[in-house]
This record gives sequence, structure tokens and C-alpha cells, in this order.
Amino acid sequence: FRLHPGPAHKNAQTQEHAQLCGRALSRPLRPWAMAVDLVFRRRRCSRACWRTCALSAVSLVVRVAALDNQCKDPLYQTHWFGKPGYASKLGGHIHVLNSIPTVKTGLTLCPRYNEEASCCSPEFEQEQAKFFGYFRNFIFPAKVVRIAVHHGSVRDVLNTEGYEAATRVEREQLKLALERFNLVLHPSVNGPCFSALLTYAAGMNCFACRPDWFAFVTLEAGRVLRVHVHPLVCMELWSACERFGEAAAKLRQALLDSALAKQAKREAEDLDMFLDQQSLCDWAHDQVALHPFRRPTEAEREAAHRGGARLASSEGAADGMAALARRRLQEGDFGETRGNIDVLKEGRASTFNTRWPGASSAAWSTVRAAVGLRFAMLAMVLSASA
Repeated sequence: FRLHPGPAHKNAQTQEHAQLCGRALSRPLRPWAMAVDLVFRRRRCSRACWRTCALSAVSLVVRVAALDNQCKDPLYQTHWFGKPGYASKLGGHIHVLNSIPTVKTGLTLCPRYNEEASCCSPEFEQEQAKFFGYFRNFIFPAKVVRIAVHHGSVRDVLNTEGYEAATRVEREQLKLALERFNLVLHPSVNGPCFSALLTYAAGMNCFACRPDWFAFVTLEAGRVLRVHVHPLVCMELWSACERFGEAAAKLRQALLDSALAKQAKREAEDLDMFLDQQSLCDWAHDQVALHPFRRPTEAEREAAHRGGARLASSEGAADGMAALARRRLQEGDFGETRGNIDVLKEGRASTFNTRWPGASSAAWSTVRAAVGLRFAMLAMVLSASA
């Protein structure tokens, strides 16, 4: 620091003030507090000292604020570190994200983020497992259960006076509608689709670990409007759900054609999101990507319990998923280009159990292999247009 010329006592006083400014720089988390102290106590400091303190304070405030926001993705706002009210919440506070990106080595659910600075910790994995379990045990099964409940309600029409008085054509239309339920409810048809959706949910669950989350989202007023999901994700998701979507479209048409089916007391389940690729992609984004830590509604809980649809992990599934995740980690490519994230690759690199009952790993691999060529061609087109 430059010292003012003058008497010895004044020079000594200025040295004291310069040291005070220096102490402000040595406290990176409180540079503004030292500056306020200088002002209110009217202590003199050289112009160079003030300039250095001010610039350092601004620089440190910006850097600290940026670091502080790296683990504050609005998608997981309920689990931010230091969120007021949770420490005194009844039943104990929830496990939260790291306050700043921290290197961990014990991550088991999202092992990709081991040995690098991330927002996840072994303690936070309890929250991750809980919210993934909501999708696996309640949210997605509830949709299948509601289809089955509606199927039973349509079948009950066979025992009504309306059916007895119906024409032959009306009876055949009802029987066709009942047949259309069979494919939609068969695990070999819906299994690959819901396995892909669970993988999508797992990828968004692990997205909480990323300190660079802001590079993959569109923000407005502190709220995430859109997650930039890689275009290949929509293609792969639709490839896994296309057969189920075709069965759902045929069921929908059969129900519309049958006057007797409309007499069912239970409401038909909405399956419009499975009718085409864009609808499915938009639905997955709005229901999963924008709400990765959502809780099931009471209706979803009741439906899952009523249908007995909780998907318990199969024996040895955890070890199998861990081994699979290690193999995928060795691939090292997560499809991240120009701010787009491949959430399905993120999900496959995790150890969450994403296998839907009836959807064998061989069937899921067949689906992926069938569209691998299309993915490669699209990747070439995207690279050429870059």
C-alpha cells in the first residue's frame, strides 16, 4: 500500500490503517464488513488502500455468490443447504445438498460424480432414493393400475341390462375394446416404455449433483422454465414406448367406437402422451424433468396400493445395477453437447433400479440396438450443422 508522506506519527497512523485494509483482504467471506467498519469509525486509509479494498470486496462477493449458487438448482430448491425452517422441522430436518461443490468418494446412486466436486453426498442419497422410489412405486404404477381398473369397469358392462339389449355389432365393439386392453396391460408391451421413463427419472435425479446445472436450463426470475434435454433422448424414449403407444392408440379408438364401453362407471385413463414422439417428450419433460423431486398425489398412492403395484427390487438387482453402472461409467461419453444433457445416459450410469417387471434387460437392449443406427445418423447431422 502507498503511504502518505508526512510526520512520523501520521505515517505510523497511515501504516495502521493500511494494515487494517490488509486484514479486510485476508477475510474473504467478510470484505464488506471491514469496509463498513472503516467508514463508520472514520479511519483514514490511502486512496490506493480504499481502491484495493473496494475492488477486492466486489471481486470476492461475486466469486462467493457464484460458488454459493452452484448447488442451488431451483429444481431441488426444497433441499438447498441452509434453507430456513428445516433445522427445526418436526421429525428432524431433511438431508440437503452440499453448500458448495465438494469432492466425495462414497456416492453409490450416482457414482459418476465420485472423486469430483459435486453437490451430492452419501447422506443426500437417502433423499434421492426416496424421490426415485416415488416414481417407481407410486407415480408410474398408478397409471397402469388406473388402466386396469378401467378395464374391469368396462368388463362389468357385460353383466348389465344394456348389454343384453345391445345389437350384435355393439357387443362385438365392446369385446374388441376389451381385447385392446390386453396389449396395453401386458408387461412385455408397457415394460420397455416404463423402464425408459424410470431411467429418465433416474437421470434427472442425478442431475441434482451437477454444479454446472445452469448451463443446461433456461431460467426466468429464478425459476427453471426448461431443461435442455438432448434431442436423441426423445428418439430413444419414443423407440422404447412406440409399441405401447400403438396399443394405447388402438385402445383409445376402440373405446370411442363402443357405445357400451362408454357405460363403464370408471373414467378412462389419459394415454394421449403416448400417442406420438413429441407428446411423449413434452410430457416427460413437464412431469419428470421439471419436477424430479415431486411427491405422489393421494390418488396415485391409493391407486398403487389398491393395485398392489409397488415394484420391489428383485433379488440381486442392486448388485446387478451397480455392475452395469460401472461398465457404463467406463464409456465416458454422456452426450453433453452445446448445453444439452442426455438424461437417459445419466440414468443408465446410475445404480437406481430402473427395470420394470416384465421388461427384461434383453428386451430393453433390443430396443436400444434397433434405434442405434438412427441415433448415429442424427448425431452426424447435428455435428455437420454445428
